[in-house]
Amino acid sequence: MKPDFDKCEKAATKLLLTQSPSSLPVDVRSLKYNRPILFDTVQNYSIITQSPVLFLPGSSILKDGCMIKARGAHLILYNKSAEKCPERLNWTLAHEVGHAYLGHTKDGPTEEIEANWFAAQLLMHENILRDMAHLNHGLSAQEIADLFKVSITAAEKRISSLNRKTIWFSGEDEKRLIEKYRPLEYKALRLPYAQSS
Repeated sequence: MKPDFDKCEKAATKLLLTQSPSSLPVDVRSLKYNRPILFDTVQNYSIITQSPVLFLPGSSILKDGCMIKARGAHLILYNKSAEKCPERLNWTLAHEVGHAYLGHTKDGPTEEIEANWFAAQLLMHENILRDMAHLNHGLSAQEIADLFKVSITAAEKRISSLNRKTIWFSGEDEKRLIEKYRPLEYKALRLPYAQSS
């Protein structure tokens, strides 16, 4: 089964449209969700549930995170040591939120690609990036990393994937999103902002 990139983009866009942003970077734990999503460390979850967590070499739960769905809620768990790298942790949480918003019931290769695309769209929205690049006459990976508080690797991958994309969608939701974020874009780029009428 092929990844449904359109579904990922639309889900991330709709989530961003429900927010009242005060800064350009998205803090995944501070977002308002239309479904129960909770965040906790694997270590705290282990203490509360009195379940030992086996930290095996190469275990994905140790490296990144996971999502548990129980009683209609999505519990996103991450390793406490990930807090040392806020950019990586924010990406991990966005990825897991992607699984929740895309209705994934397994972690197959297609689902992982979709969750990554959702995370990229949520943290570095394509239309906002394109708008900022237009205003700034381009954006480097370092500028994207600095402006959106993502790793340089995530910024480089986003540039690469968007450069390969031949069609990009700019419907009403995307236009509303740009209008919502444009004052933050101008502020981030240190440009004078004149609201269009």
